Amino acid sequence: MTAPLRSESANAFSARVTRSHIPVLDGLRGIAVLCVMVLHFTLVNAATSAERLFFDVTRVGWVGVDLFFVLSGFLITGILYDAKGGAHFFRNFYMRRVLRIFPLYYAFLAFVLLVLPAVRPASAVPAETQFWLWTYLSNVLFARVGWEGMPGHTTHLWSLAIEEQFYLLWPLVVFFASRRRLVQICVGAIVFAELTRIGLHYTAPDGVAGYALMPARIDALAIGALVAVLAREPSGAALLLRFSRPVMLGAALWVAVVTGWTRLVVGGMLPPLDVRVQLGAYTAISLLFGALLVRAIAAPDASRSARVLSSATLAAFGRYSYALYMIHIVVRNVFHGQLTQLEGKLPTVLGSQLPAQVGVLLAGIGISYALAFASWHLFEKHFLALKRFFNYERPGAKRPSASDAPVSIATGADLGSLSSGIAPGIQAVGLIEEGRSGR
Repeated sequence: MTAPLRSESANAFSARVTRSHIPVLDGLRGIAVLCVMVLHFTLVNAATSAERLFFDVTRVGWVGVDLFFVLSGFLITGILYDAKGGAHFFRNFYMRRVLRIFPLYYAFLAFVLLVLPAVRPASAVPAETQFWLWTYLSNVLFARVGWEGMPGHTTHLWSLAIEEQFYLLWPLVVFFASRRRLVQICVGAIVFAELTRIGLHYTAPDGVAGYALMPARIDALAIGALVAVLAREPSGAALLLRFSRPVMLGAALWVAVVTGWTRLVVGGMLPPLDVRVQLGAYTAISLLFGALLVRAIAAPDASRSARVLSSATLAAFGRYSYALYMIHIVVRNVFHGQLTQLEGKLPTVLGSQLPAQVGVLLAGIGISYALAFASWHLFEKHFLALKRFFNYERPGAKRPSASDAPVSIATGADLGSLSSGIAPGIQAVGLIEEGRSGR
């Protein structure tokens, strides 16, 4: 790519990232939540080699949370950066976050901690344990007690606690830091996360703290934030466009190496609590997703990758991803309870449990989607309508210009075919907070 063309692409890319709605991000959110649901709805007690392979592949679905982290870092930093200098910077951000996150989160907690114990007293949770959940510190509780010590239906809330802690602190960083300093802070946070995980390996060797504590996972959020800051200036955008492909390929190769290593040593594919994965793959996975994010945004609207990520199916899952993430674990636990009554085995077809497992997977996702759809239309959107009282002023946002045209990183920079469809015509006002924002 010649220098003038590269400069034109960088300008177009910088303009594109400030759009109020970037359709391909809906698809990325949809992929993230589908990865998590595939992980949780894989309940088979593997007995054959095919079942073990299926189980191992689906176990990698935990990386969907890392994709969420990268997207959150990118979108939240972009919103804050563009609104910097506007009136009511902090008030508008925190109120919009409250309206997006708190209603469903606290309704879910009320159901799990108050309603269910009234029906089933044995499921009551002590007040000292509830404290960690009500205050968005469930990741700290998780680091202390592990999966087994978490109250029923709350084992997934640790990631929401990490994001909420990030939302609490990051506006201060963006507000007071210059662009150059913000880039340095993002790079420092990536290094800090790796050092934190090294330290936690020696102080909490079970790996749970390295998996659940915000300082140990800040690299994924920081990588998304770094992309957001660099993308808003042509020089930084040119850097992203130039290096996204080699970073993506290099990170993917390194993750594959770690995957093979853990497969040989511990018999699993990227077990998230394994020290080799935490020290060798966490940052690489986030870099892979960061590069994928850049290439997805830069892909021409008519390209196959853009059409896939903007497809109606992925966009729908992306739109309801927050409710899907919150609710699906209850559906999963109901299914797991039924499986326990079957002694941990599903019915076999031609000697394999896989057909039944696929049926369970589709049913779980379908039921979760129906509940998330109802949650959105009957509950969440009424709180989101109140955001009109806290609109951002965006003095720092670049306005789209004539150069804001479809832009590709390089010839053949396609993400590959994942599905197909037509982008829905649902209008959104904000990047992460409005209707199709999901988590």
